[in-house]
Amino acid sequence: MEARDQILNARDVATVQQARYALPKDAVFRLDHLPGAAEPLLWVPDVVAGAVRAEKLGEPRYREILGERVIDFPVEVR
Repeated sequence: MEARDQILNARDVATVQQARYALPKDAVFRLDHLPGAAEPLLWVPDVVAGAVRAEKLGEPRYREILGERVIDFPVEVR
């Protein structure tokens, strides 16, 4: 995952620890935090998130380029 500040990184770790309970007993699930600039694969979700955000703000052209490759799932935030 992309490294952020210490508090958010700790929150990521706690989320992964809780998610492990839903995995099969012998599953391996590892979390490493990396600086975004050091890992190009972390750029992809940023591009997609930016395109979706732009669409929600009234600029659909970037999201349209991605077409059906992106599925938007609404999530309730409490």
